[in-house]
Amino acid sequence: MKNKLLTTTAIAGLLVSGAAFAQTTVTGNLEMTYKGLSNKTTKAQSARGFGKETQINLTNKGKLNNGMDYVAGFSIEHDGQELGSGATASTTSGTNMFNENVYIDFISGKTTLTIGADHIQNPDYEITNLVGIGDLDEIISGVNNANPAFITNIGSPYSSFGLGLTQDLGVGKFSVYYAPSQAAVAGDSAGGFSTFATYVDGSNSTYEVGFRGDLGVKGLDAGIYYNSTDSNDKATNSNAADNWKASLRYTVGAITLAGAMAEQDTNTTTLSTTKKSKSVGVAFAANKDLSLGIAHGRTDSGVAATSQLDEKITTISVGYSLGPVGLGVSVGKVDNYGNAAIDGKTAMFLARTNF
Repeated sequence: MKNKLLTTTAIAGLLVSGAAFAQTTVTGNLEMTYKGLSNKTTKAQSARGFGKETQINLTNKGKLNNGMDYVAGFSIEHDGQELGSGATASTTSGTNMFNENVYIDFISGKTTLTIGADHIQNPDYEITNLVGIGDLDEIISGVNNANPAFITNIGSPYSSFGLGLTQDLGVGKFSVYYAPSQAAVAGDSAGGFSTFATYVDGSNSTYEVGFRGDLGVKGLDAGIYYNSTDSNDKATNSNAADNWKASLRYTVGAITLAGAMAEQDTNTTTLSTTKKSKSVGVAFAANKDLSLGIAHGRTDSGVAATSQLDEKITTISVGYSLGPVGLGVSVGKVDNYGNAAIDGKTAMFLARTNF
């Protein structure tokens, strides 16, 4: 009885400890879009309409009783197509709305240990569309009933639950991340509190290393990432992947220049594919509220064939700040959408606010 009482007291202490030293904040953002698109190749395929993205972030931070700092939190992101409580594990977008930025950080000086998902620094960014009205692939997405070929995320495991370590080097941050094999199956990147589903022949564990920082140069933003997934079939080397991405952005005065390269190497039982994307961008800040930018990206299919077509994307964007609300418009042109003989144009308007 005494042991039971002591255990109960310890649990109670675990649940309330640190409450007096913690600080909780709630933030969020809202984006509304209007997009029109036309498919020059398939004349009947054109569309226009509104879209949205909403996100709420809850963050708690404070001191641990061993003197270390901690930060914990989660986000709920709801895009227009996602489901609510009725979502199941087979509905990727529905489950992912609750897997946004879920984490506990244990911080000692410049070293951070992260447990969670969608939190650690990662390569899922597109640096050359400098005005920031969506990524290059997002601006032209929808021209054909398939995804564009342009590489933004190189297959990073960051959105799957895992364990990461980040070291602030002063000139940038170096990170290492490990996501176990359960993480990427059926869009459900974690089991329940006390349950665990066994997945057979799913996705293997993935490792990622990365660096992003200014290298001690004012106005510079440099990034390089690499991730690798082992094959789940040693005989055929199928499902193995080795991917990398490098990016560079430099701002001097009112001018910003940027460039990026990404490569995805994947293996199946019958085919080895190396797909590559390259992009460049330039932006001009006319004043503190108005910015203009142009970007261009090119992606090959990675399949050696005479019929291979390089996808080419060009966008022009204008952004204007109204203080708490930002407005922007982008027009895009794509040739060989998805490395197929499909051409099209899009126009996208965006209104964004944070709170």
